[in-house]
Amino acid sequence: MSYQHSGKFTHHVGQALLFVIFGMLQACSSPAVDSPPAMVTPSPVSVTITPSSALRVDFDALQPYIHPSQRFSAEYPADWEVVERSDGVIFLEPNNRAGYSVFFEDAGQIYTEEDLNHYLVTFVARNFFDETADFHPISQTTEPDGAVVAQFSTIDPNLGPTTSELRLFQTDTIIFIVHVSAPEENWAAYGGQLQALANKFTPLDTDSDLATVQPTTEPEWTLIGPKSQEFGFVYANDWDILEQQENSIAVGHKDTGMMFTASKFSWPNAAIDPQAAEKAATEHIETLSKTVENMQSLPPKPFPVADVTGATIDFLYTDDQGRDIAGSVITAVNKGQMHKIVFTAPTDIYEAALIWFNPMQRSFTFLAPDKIETKEP
Repeated sequence: MSYQHSGKFTHHVGQALLFVIFGMLQACSSPAVDSPPAMVTPSPVSVTITPSSALRVDFDALQPYIHPSQRFSAEYPADWEVVERSDGVIFLEPNNRAGYSVFFEDAGQIYTEEDLNHYLVTFVARNFFDETADFHPISQTTEPDGAVVAQFSTIDPNLGPTTSELRLFQTDTIIFIVHVSAPEENWAAYGGQLQALANKFTPLDTDSDLATVQPTTEPEWTLIGPKSQEFGFVYANDWDILEQQENSIAVGHKDTGMMFTASKFSWPNAAIDPQAAEKAATEHIETLSKTVENMQSLPPKPFPVADVTGATIDFLYTDDQGRDIAGSVITAVNKGQMHKIVFTAPTDIYEAALIWFNPMQRSFTFLAPDKIETKEP
């Protein structure tokens, strides 16, 4: 079975969305402004910190702000420093102890909730995930309006333990990222004020500046599965079958390192344990962490798989070649058997990789396909 996908395939792997380094936000120190934004982290500024002094937003003395792009408006305390960039703005508390910022990116397409979650994972991987930051996820939720909200902690070289919150959402094709941060010891008392300040953000002109380009060719999608033919998914004709066993199948894009695998296996009490899928996903993370470096993962959350509810965990790690890898594991139970989907790609192309990953995981089915391709790799 094959079909032509109607979505856009004009993105190339080397043209992943541009993400702005947020090192200056983690430190809440004044960066040098580059145009266009430089993919470097500025040197930290020495700051004298007085932990006992109170942090407070004066909501009676807020100044209006409209970005030169006309993409958004915001408000900020009159005594805060404004650092303007071509793709956003950073507002800094006078003593460099807290920050509020907005960045935007034209995705050129409307993203699903899942796409936004993966966008967030890639953004965090590029801008907060390193050995010295001691990154720890706190929570990740999707709000009724579709915004993805994530809280996490890092170790800032000047401020010490720091709590941050990222709010990511899309208006038309424009993705907005709103970021607030403060020292961990001040977050309980001050975080709510920063969130209230961030809520004064308003999208304005959200018309896309990207020209609509019609793809010259589209991948042909073919149904594939294990030799047992008990489940299947579609894969693109520019991918290779890496392995096809009785209960597992792996496909990959050898030039880029993108991989997508699916398997079926036995799991204790899978048919009667409502937490079985979450446990299987967690075990995958625990097992993987023993073979890679710098493993980080978000908490497990429910995820639809075909006609059942499974679990998923997004993760990041450094492989044996020193590359930063992003990925997801998805697990679900069907007919008493555990099923697992895993897809990974280098973080610098992960956003582009979703063009392949999304159709593949969404097409996954427990039905026994009768036209699965069974050629050996």
